[in-house]
Formats: sequence, C-alpha cells, structure tokens
Amino acid sequence: MLHRRISYAALLLAAVAFQIFFRYYLSTFTLVLVVLLPVLAVLLSLPGTLGTALTLFPGPAVPRGEQARFTLRLTQRAGFPLPPVKVTLHWTNQLTGESGRTLCTLRPQGGETDFTLQLPTPHCGRLVCRVEGARCCDLLGLFPLPLPGKPQAALLSLPLPTEALLPEELDSPRTGGVVLKPRPGGGPGEDYDLRDYRPGDPLRSVHWKLSSKKDELVVRETLEPRQAEVVLTYDHFGPPEALDQVFDRLCALSRLLLEKGRAHHIQWAAPASGAVEDRAVDSERALLACLEMAFSLPAPETGHSILDGALQVPGGVGQPLHFHITPADGKGGRT
Repeated sequence: MLHRRISYAALLLAAVAFQIFFRYYLSTFTLVLVVLLPVLAVLLSLPGTLGTALTLFPGPAVPRGEQARFTLRLTQRAGFPLPPVKVTLHWTNQLTGESGRTLCTLRPQGGETDFTLQLPTPHCGRLVCRVEGARCCDLLGLFPLPLPGKPQAALLSLPLPTEALLPEELDSPRTGGVVLKPRPGGGPGEDYDLRDYRPGDPLRSVHWKLSSKKDELVVRETLEPRQAEVVLTYDHFGPPEALDQVFDRLCALSRLLLEKGRAHHIQWAAPASGAVEDRAVDSERALLACLEMAFSLPAPETGHSILDGALQVPGGVGQPLHFHITPADGKGGRT
C-alpha cells in the first residue's frame, strides 16, 4: 500500500506541475481527474466490500494433542471484483488462558474462498477463535476498507481416553451403591425400620407387639433398595498439566458409570467465589455439555476447593457416594 501511495503522490505532483506550467483546459482536466481518482476508486470498491460476508466454522472436537481446525470462509454475494483480503484471527484457550494471533490473506476468485487455520492443543480446554478485523484495499490500493462482521467459533480440546476402575463402593456385588429408603405407601417387605407413629399412618403398619411393650404406637416402615446418588468432584485450579490428568480421570470414570447405567453429578467450586457448580450427567451429550461449561471457565493456579464446603446434591436419595478426582487418582466414599 505504501508504494502505491508514493506513486499516487508523484502522479499528483506531476498533475499540479502540469497545471502550473501549462494553463490550458487539458491541464485542468488532468488535475481534477487525478484528484477525483481515489474517490472514484473507493466508490467502485464499496459494492464488492459490502457484498462480502465472513463466516468462521469450527472443526470437530479433538483429543488433546491433536490439531484443531477452524475454517474461515469469504463469500462474495455480489459480482463485483474484490482485492486480496487480510484477516486477523485471534484464538484463546478459555481454560488455560493461552492465546495467539494469526494474519491470513484471502484472494477472492468469486463465490466462496476458504482458509483453514490449524492450532495445536497441548492442553484440555475450549478454544475460541474470532475475527479481530478484516480489510481490503480500494481498486487503487490507496485506502484500507473494513469488511463487515466479526464472527467467532469454538471447539473443545477433549481429555485423552484412559483406563478407569469402578470404585469398590459401586462395584461390590453386595451393595453396588444401594441404600434403603422408605417405600411410598408401605406394603410388605423383608427390610423395614421402626419409628414412632405419626397421624395418617395406616393401622396395618403398626407393630402391635412392640407397641404394647412401650405403651406407645410403633410403626413398621417398609424399606426398599434404591441407588445412591453418585457425585464426582474436582478442584478447578492448578497447572494445566495437572488439570489435564484430572480431566482424563474424571471423563474415564464418568463414562464407566454411564456404561453401567449410573447417572451421576459432576461438581466443582468456582476458584474465586467458591460457588458450587453442579451438572447432572446421564448421557455422553450431557458429559460433553458439562465439559464445555467447565472448559469455558478460567482455571487459576490456586483457588477455593470443592472440599471446603458441605456436599449437596439436588434431589439426592440419602447420602451420596462421593468421589473426589485428583491428578494422582480418584478417591471417595460415602460422605
């Protein structure tokens, strides 16, 4: 662009000199034409510029360590010519804070023109790529013209597959993470609990023999086995390498639970405020949605631990089975 401006300045000086030394209609016409030439070039470039659209497409989610791909597409809706377009792309990993910029040049040939950006994914996270700016020059190459639109797209850098063992509390053939809870409406059953009579209890549930000994009504409450809620927790802070190990083990255990038909919760605490984030996971799609939520939150070096507060499970049955995932292993049990 600089050499074109220098060339135009030389042309303008020549036109001025021509007007000074030759005061005729031709010199005046030449000077006016040279002065108006940049304006005409900009006006002729506007239809092509305004009729251009930029779109950014994310590639599929990739395992950590593979190349992530974003496709930038320039679409010419009008049939006007368009000079080469320079686009500045900015990308960032929302989890780790890694970021960078890339300058690319698109040379439109009519219709659609694509540019593929490949990014390394050394760590887990949510990669967001956006167009910071796009511009082309007028037909003379003297002035930059911005292109409308600043699209963005995102994809996930996923944990690596790893082996996981089902915790003993869930794998035990005797319990399998089952708790006994009162059966709604009562009825016969092998397992039961004794408690004081409450108004509204049916008379058939009264334990008459024990009631006669205690001189007060005692009710036999039938219990039925129900699966305990499973909660996986982790701390949303630490070095990226440690978080990679945490997410590897977290996803492996979560998928193992899903294979066993066990829905569960994944919880973590916001590093700054300590507010607990809770996500129910009952399918692979729910797990990916949970990861996208977690990966979109920055993870500092230090912060509040999920273990600092009491564990709470919305709508949980009895005491949950709690397993806290660390870079070394997953530890847990009843809380």
